[in-house]
Formats: sequence, C-alpha cells, structure tokens
Amino acid sequence: MEIKYVPLSQFQIEPSMEDKFWEEKIKRSIDECNSVGALKEMATLLARIATQRQGVIRGLVQDMFIFNNVAVEQEDLTNPEVKSE
Repeated sequence: MEIKYVPLSQFQIEPSMEDKFWEEKIKRSIDECNSVGALKEMATLLARIATQRQGVIRGLVQDMFIFNNVAVEQEDLTNPEVKSE
C-alpha cells in the first residue's frame, strides 16, 4: 500500500462568503473595542473556534487517509506560533 503525501493547499479550501463577512465583523469589533476584558473574551472565543476547526480538519484528513491512502503533509496541519509582546 503506497501512501501519497500532498500539501493541504492542493484541496483549494476557501472560506465561504459567510465566513468572510464574519471575519470582517470580528476585525471591526476588535478595532473598535476599548475594553481589555472584552478583548480577552473575544480572544478566548477565537482560540476555542480555531481549536475546534483544527480538530475537524485533522479528522477529515484522517478519514481521507483511511479511505483514499492520501496523507496531508504534517507541517500543513500544525498550529502557527503565537507571538507575545
């Protein structure tokens, strides 16, 4: 059994129009926010959403491997580094 490794970019995954509008709404909310507490709450929500979506992606990639012998390169599935100032 031969495994084919492919980059995640091969699958042309694009956000929906709804996701793009939601992103813009969140960006504007962050830009207009003057409350540290509210910003922390937004950051916590965004971290929770990112973690959930990453789990979904990993599950779909695992299913793709099981059913099609296609694996995504591991560096495409790692979370980006968080830089603190």
